[in-house]
Amino acid sequence: MIKLTPDLDLADPTPGKPPYAIPDHILRAMLLTLARPAADAPEATWTAIVEGALKELDTLDPRDAMEAMFAVQIIAANAGMVDALRIAFEVDTDAKHALRQRASASALARALAVAARLLKEQRGRPAGEARDWGDAVAGLASGWRAAAPRPAEAPRGAKAAVDAEPIVRWIDELNDADLAVAVEEDRKDKAGEPPLPAGPGPKVVYRYKPDDYARRWKPDPRAWRVYPGWENMTLHQRREFFGYTYTGPLGPIEALSPAGQIAMLADQAEEAALVAEYGM
Repeated sequence: MIKLTPDLDLADPTPGKPPYAIPDHILRAMLLTLARPAADAPEATWTAIVEGALKELDTLDPRDAMEAMFAVQIIAANAGMVDALRIAFEVDTDAKHALRQRASASALARALAVAARLLKEQRGRPAGEARDWGDAVAGLASGWRAAAPRPAEAPRGAKAAVDAEPIVRWIDELNDADLAVAVEEDRKDKAGEPPLPAGPGPKVVYRYKPDDYARRWKPDPRAWRVYPGWENMTLHQRREFFGYTYTGPLGPIEALSPAGQIAMLADQAEEAALVAEYGM
């Protein structure tokens, strides 16, 4: 474990706050946030990591439940930050993955600083009288245990055997909110930032309908040709280039604006001159 930096050292506890006996379940939860060594690591390695975390907790010296909560957050954020930076600089880590790990380390560093500030504020508060919860603890625990989990939990430390089938929706059902989420996910992926947290429930996948125009559309081969500029093309060349197939009579010139009539007459005169001179 890496020791906390000196700028996170906290003042002494407020006088009158007695030492706080940290419950075992909080200690176990703290240890689960630490980076695990290799499975074949010697017992001394595991013991050293546990001792390091407990020494950091002893240095923070929480004096009540709130202080213990912030202290555990500091230790967990520090462990995650160090582990993310270690992964970022591994030899076989690609650039995109390294950038994502460094971004995670930066976010954890900010969370660590916030938890340290909250711990300092909590430490300055005077100690209050302990409440007697009576039988409320046993009743709440039994009710919590009987309640159904929301959402259904996968086995601890293992992936669910069968992933939930994604919900398929058509692309024309995509609303502005979902579009903004998709744009942000694409931006984060290109920037190497951590992805957005997954929402509750199955993943929603947007697809085109079987008969959508997007499935039937094919690029026109003429679109790949170099466009020479319409002012250097004859009317026949323009028709061929853009695929005009209408060969009927032109519309009445009276339907055009005065400027349009002048332009049309000029085009017809130019076309007639080209035909007379070159036989086009």
